[in-house]
Amino acid sequence: MRNHPQQIVVDGQPMIAVSVKEFEILLATRRQLGSQTARMRLLRDAVVDMTDYLDTLAETLDADPLPESQEAPPPSGPPHTDLALLTEIRRRAHQVRAITGAGRTGRGRHSPV
Repeated sequence: MRNHPQQIVVDGQPMIAVSVKEFEILLATRRQLGSQTARMRLLRDAVVDMTDYLDTLAETLDADPLPESQEAPPPSGPPHTDLALLTEIRRRAHQVRAITGAGRTGRGRHSPV
């Protein structure tokens, strides 16, 4: 596309003239953008649902603490304590909510971040 499109006036209305090829490129770009926008909305909705699930999981674990496991620690390091796990779940949910701009829906306990 040219950096300076040809400006014309039709019936007193200022317009920009583009070639057929440039117009087809613009239409293709518009279709691709529409498709990407729809996918991004679906992805955002999935992330918001996952964040709500993490919040619910943290609340459930907090209300009914699990007993500490007597199993051997994993080879990668010490096991997570319940408190550390709850803290990490809440931190990640908060981080995702900050990115998506979505607050918790239907619970009213937390305000949008």
